[in-house]
Amino acid sequence: MKRLLVFLLLALLITPLVLADEYEEENEYEAGYTSLAVAGVAMIAVGVAYYALTKRKLIITHQRSSSWGFEIKMEHPYMTVIGPVSPMTVHHFFTITGTLLVFVHFFSCGNYTGLAGTTGLAMAAVLVLLNVMGFIGRSINHSIIAAAKANDMERARKYVNRYEKWKKLHILLAIIFAVLLAAHLNAID
Repeated sequence: MKRLLVFLLLALLITPLVLADEYEEENEYEAGYTSLAVAGVAMIAVGVAYYALTKRKLIITHQRSSSWGFEIKMEHPYMTVIGPVSPMTVHHFFTITGTLLVFVHFFSCGNYTGLAGTTGLAMAAVLVLLNVMGFIGRSINHSIIAAAKANDMERARKYVNRYEKWKKLHILLAIIFAVLLAAHLNAID
C-alpha cells in the first residue's frame, strides 16, 4: 500500500512536466488545468473534513484494522471507517495530493499580476506553509506520544503547549487560504 501511495505522489509530481505545453499560451494571464485545481481543492477539503470529523467523533469514527471498510449505524456517531492508517495519515494524503494538483494549475500561469494572479500566488505560498506546518504538527504529536510513553509528563506538557500554539497558527493559515480562494474565484472571469 505504501509503495502505491509513493508511486501516486511521484506521478503527481511529474504531471506538470508531462502536461506542459510546447507552445506559448495565447493569453499569459490565464492559467490552464482548472479542473485539476478544482479536484485539488476538493481533495484538500475532504482531507480537512475527514480529519476534523473523526478527531471530534461528530459523525465519523475511525477504527484501525488491516483491511478497509466502513460501517453505517443509526446511533451517534453514524459511520465508522475501518482502515490500516490513521485519520492523520488520510488527512496528509488528501491535502498533499490536493496541493500537488493545485500546483499544476498554478505553474501553468505565465503572469501573476492583477487580483487573480496575486491571490493565486498568495494561495500557493499559504499552501506551502500549510503543508510544512502539517509536518511540524505531526512531529510535535509524535513527541507528545513519546513523552507520554516514557512517563515524562513535564516534557509532554511542554509539547502539548507547543501543539496548542501550532494548532492556532495552522487553523489561521487554513482560514487565510479559504479567504484567498474566495477572492481568487471572484477575480477570475
